[in-house]
Formats: sequence, structure tokens, C-alpha cells
Amino acid sequence: MISLRKKSFYGSLSIVLTSMVLAMSAMGLIFLAPVVAYKYATKDKGYEATAEMPAPAEKVYSAAVAAAEEKAPKIQILKKEDENMFLEVTDGVQTASVKVEKAAEEGKSGITVKATIPKEEGQEKEKAKEMQKEKEKELALRIIHLLCAKLEVECTVTKE
Repeated sequence: MISLRKKSFYGSLSIVLTSMVLAMSAMGLIFLAPVVAYKYATKDKGYEATAEMPAPAEKVYSAAVAAAEEKAPKIQILKKEDENMFLEVTDGVQTASVKVEKAAEEGKSGITVKATIPKEEGQEKEKAKEMQKEKEKELALRIIHLLCAKLEVECTVTKE
């Protein structure tokens, strides 16, 4: 009789512990799902180029805003976050965002430009995808070059 009680106790304990482990695993997946969904949603969305500029971050951001405002109404500002030094613009078809960050070295800054161009219809998928990436790359690098010229500095593209 005593051994039966021990077996049922340990059996119940193992069921409870297994249930707890499964519940904790499920909770982990619930918390992980938004991260995975975000990475999947942003995957393959645009082309990103990063550059280092020998100018203060505030000056670079001001130049980006001024360049966008100069080209109005052809270029529209979609999002402008002065505190984060983030700017997103569009011409109605293409979209680009500029994120400026202070560099570790005094008087320098880092800039990340993300360019997105919509897919063209009627072409082979692989060829269209390749052409789209090339156009996005060209747009991102053109924006970096425009800002470097506006600030009259030489920039170093660190990531294409």
C-alpha cells in the first residue's frame, strides 16, 4: 500500500513538472513570436547603406532635413524625429529613410540610409528582384553622396 502511494505521488509530480515545463516553453514562444514576426516582416525590405561622415551628427541631420525641404513638393517628408535624428521621405514611388548617430570620435557621425523601391511587374522574379536591389542600392548611395556634397566633406561608405 505504501509503495503504491509513493508511485502515485511521483507520477503526479512528474505530470505537474512536465506541465510546468510545457507551459513555460509555450510562454517563451509567445514572447519570441513578435521578434520573429518583426524580423520576417522587415526581411528583404529595401537596401541599407551605412557611412561615416567627418561632421557632427546634428549638422548631418540638419543637412538631410534641409535637402528634403528644398525638394518639396516633389519630395514629401513622411516621418521626422528630431530627437532620434531620423527622417523618412518619399517621392510617391520610392521611399528612403536617414538615421544619423553620433560616432565615438568627436566631430564624426554615422549615417544609415535605407532605400525601398516597389517591385516591377511583368519580369522574371529573380531578374526583377536583382534589378530592384540594384536600384535601391543606387538610391541609398546617391543620398549619402548628396549629403556629403551638401556638407562638403568626404564620406566613407562602411557597409553596402
